[in-house]
Amino acid sequence: MTIRGGDNERDREWRATLDAWRPPHQPGERFGPALWSLLEPAAQEPVLRGLFPWTSMNALHVSATGDFRDYSSEPFPAIAASTCGFLVMTHPWGPDRVVLDTADPAIALACMVRLTGDQISSPVPGDGGREGVVAEPSGR
Repeated sequence: MTIRGGDNERDREWRATLDAWRPPHQPGERFGPALWSLLEPAAQEPVLRGLFPWTSMNALHVSATGDFRDYSSEPFPAIAASTCGFLVMTHPWGPDRVVLDTADPAIALACMVRLTGDQISSPVPGDGGREGVVAEPSGR
């Protein structure tokens, strides 16, 4: 198991997501192997592990609330994955929001981690200068 000993809700969600995408994948599957190549190392990233993972339309997303329906109010980036490569998109996600197009999942993941960390520590506009979303990494 990639996440050992974690018993908080975020860890459980990471384990469930990893289990859902774990190999073996069907022959010729375009998205599963590519998404798996992101998920396993993403689960090791403290910035991402402090958030809830979710996948949709071959993309890895994270959420502070654990409710993917809150995505419209959360500023986090996402990575779309396929055998053709990886697209890192800023929020709101879409083809016009791509900040990185790479064949290397490690580079895509590093970009997502940096952008997510920036969002976690950014002041929220109109919030009196308080910090933005604060996600405590598991194990603290």
